Amino acid sequence: MYWLMRFSLIFCGIIIVNSKQEQQKYCLLRQQYIYQQLWNYFAGYYCYNYTNSARLLKRYEIVSNEIIFNNETIKIPMALVGPNITASFNYKIQQDAEYIKQSFKNDDMFTNYLSCCQEAEDCCNNVMNNENIIYSSTHCPVIWDAWSCFPRTPVNTTAKLPCSSQAYQSPEGVCILESEKKCIWNETTQTVEWVQQTDYTTCAMAPVYTKRYKFHVIFLSICIGFCIPAIIIFLIFEKLRRTIRVILHRNLLIAIVIRNVLTIMSKELIILDALKSSPLSHHRMEENGVGCRILAFLETSAINSIYGCMFLDAFYLHKVIVRAFATETRRAYIYITLAVLTFTFSICWAIAMAVENAENCWMADLQGIQWTVDGFRIAILIINTLMLADIIRVMVMKLKHGSTTKQTKAAFRATVFLIPLFGLHIIVTAKKIVYDDSCTAEDIYDYARYAMEGLQGIIVSIIFCYANNEVRGEVKNSYRKTCIYLNQRYGWNLGGDLLYDKRRATTATFVQEGYQ
Repeated sequence: MYWLMRFSLIFCGIIIVNSKQEQQKYCLLRQQYIYQQLWNYFAGYYCYNYTNSARLLKRYEIVSNEIIFNNETIKIPMALVGPNITASFNYKIQQDAEYIKQSFKNDDMFTNYLSCCQEAEDCCNNVMNNENIIYSSTHCPVIWDAWSCFPRTPVNTTAKLPCSSQAYQSPEGVCILESEKKCIWNETTQTVEWVQQTDYTTCAMAPVYTKRYKFHVIFLSICIGFCIPAIIIFLIFEKLRRTIRVILHRNLLIAIVIRNVLTIMSKELIILDALKSSPLSHHRMEENGVGCRILAFLETSAINSIYGCMFLDAFYLHKVIVRAFATETRRAYIYITLAVLTFTFSICWAIAMAVENAENCWMADLQGIQWTVDGFRIAILIINTLMLADIIRVMVMKLKHGSTTKQTKAAFRATVFLIPLFGLHIIVTAKKIVYDDSCTAEDIYDYARYAMEGLQGIIVSIIFCYANNEVRGEVKNSYRKTCIYLNQRYGWNLGGDLLYDKRRATTATFVQEGYQ
């Protein structure tokens, strides 16, 4: 069947204009010299031909349309958009551009294609000339490889350019990586030439993200390893179970462990799964199932729970130091307050995400809804900072009057150290702080943020459990009792001199202590 091709009026204009015998400007596209007047047709075609298929609803079949230009017959690549309907890839022809637009999934992806066409046009019009597009014995010429405009390059060297946005699966902004194109001396032909295939494997973002997320998972796992023994210790000993201060620390560690477990699950099951999947495959994040959205909600709630625990910890320390004779807080009030802080803003966030029909398992904030929970977290940090300032004020006054007890000093040191630590990671992550757009700079930022997040539980467990004299005393006392029991019951010689540390220990001693 003979296709009825549609000739654009611009082709006729080209033929008329170029009937005059004047010097033509050429531009180099891959290994093909193209007349400047026809550049947009070919450059647009290559931008489309190498567009990631994940951005397209459908890929048009390509046909050719012959025209006469400068007394030459030239075949122009065209998109077959319908029966007997074709469209050129010249983005400046509005009707043709509308046809091409229908091939893309959304406006952002089509805009990204247009940026490729515009960069190609700029390369031809403003970078290339009839001299620098010619191979010499020492240099490769300026060339448009379909995505990037590589400059004139000495032989046996590699030209590097920031990766084109066309190299990524999605058009959103990412950190800058570099593509590479080699200029070589061909021993067979004894000529200088570009390696035809530009190396865009260096532009893959999946390995970059995978390394970051695996680092995050490892650090959170180490944090869990530190926190769980501390939680067990806080639960085993009755004295620690009944102390409000210890209960608050224990709740914080539990919230951190829950958050870490849920974050590891979301990273391993959703995010890393998406990174490992091919662009055309359907992964869990793309499916946006109910299960992964529930996981996102629970993770957000767990993070809010950490901030709720930090607030209650700061509030209690403030009460102990500033209002030392206030009545003891009831445990029921603690848990009710924590539940309200944990779920109120998380539910608001989830409702907003559902109303906006958010995709990507609610793990990518494309609608700007994250402020509903970040606002709450920032408010907690502000309140904690104000309470810290008030604690410092009271402590300074007590120091001046010499009325500071040992316990108050210890609480003051812990407060000064911990509250800034609790707030530091969200202050840093509220906005990316990087010194440039390179992936190295972003790596430094993300690794520091993930390390800080993991260190939170590690430092809390060390300060309030493993290095705490009260906790260590309880553990040591329990160990002594166990050793004495085993010595008397089975004759096992355990504990050694530890059983008689500082005083002669007897069974009666520990029996009496048990009834105190």
